[in-house]
Amino acid sequence: MHAYTPYSTAPTPRYLLGVDGGGSGTRVRLHDAAGRPLGHGEAGPSGLGQGVAQAWAHVQLAIERAFAQAGLLPAEVADCALGLGLAGVNAPARAQAFLRTAPPYALLALDTDAGTALLGAHAGRPGLILAAGTGSVGEALHADGRRVQVGGWGFGVGDEGSGAWLGLQAMREAHRALDGRAADGALARAVWAVAGGQRDA
Repeated sequence: MHAYTPYSTAPTPRYLLGVDGGGSGTRVRLHDAAGRPLGHGEAGPSGLGQGVAQAWAHVQLAIERAFAQAGLLPAEVADCALGLGLAGVNAPARAQAFLRTAPPYALLALDTDAGTALLGAHAGRPGLILAAGTGSVGEALHADGRRVQVGGWGFGVGDEGSGAWLGLQAMREAHRALDGRAADGALARAVWAVAGGQRDA
């Protein structure tokens, strides 16, 4: 279990940008300074475990698409406040590398994707979330302000119940069936239809 504090830098923006980024994709919401929604955009993955350069490229692309969807030209970064919830931020070296390459936004706050999901789900009040996407993680906010995370260790050593973990379990079951160590049921046949039903497929 770990407790996290968001990274932030600190004047008065014209636009507010919220970013949710993980191993499967990046979603951006664009609001004006009064909090009115203007547009949204999406792009590829921006989890920091897949590289800082890729993360920034997909964040910037999703931001451009949000402005375009709102019918606006992209604003100068100095006119924007950017809040990001990204997978992989709990690795301090990655978070610092990401921040070192940040454009000069009027305000920038960086937290984990689980942290922003937790704060958004409960409007900043105590509560807990369990998130299962490409990876999986649980996080809680206590009444005394402590945040505690469980799981989220990454594919291969954790992420139980996530898309990646479920995919691996399906492949294992299909391989067992191919070997004759398990019944060749509907799941195995569905995997074979995509990945091939022979050892050399």
